[in-house]
Amino acid sequence: MAALPEDVVSAVAIGNLKAISEQPAMLSNLAYSNTVANTNLSQQNAVANQQAMNELGISVVAKASNTVSNLGPLEARSAVDILTNDELAQTIADMKATLQAFTTRQ
Repeated sequence: MAALPEDVVSAVAIGNLKAISEQPAMLSNLAYSNTVANTNLSQQNAVANQQAMNELGISVVAKASNTVSNLGPLEARSAVDILTNDELAQTIADMKATLQAFTTRQ
């Protein structure tokens, strides 16, 4: 069996040593890359959730505003009665006149 030249053995040993010494740095870079990717995904998820909640809030406000602003027939008639009917004013005037009638006779 022929022996390998010493410079070949030395080159292989140096190559193995270089590969072994670079492995921790490579693993560290891989771990850092995974951390950055996970952080990025979690931020994207948070933004998507916030956007969904904003859209839900807009639809809830729109529905509430629509419910308040669109009056049905009964509400519309009640509003007309309150604004144009003098029945309440007449009742107050009658009560006022009655009170004045009792206070001036004595």
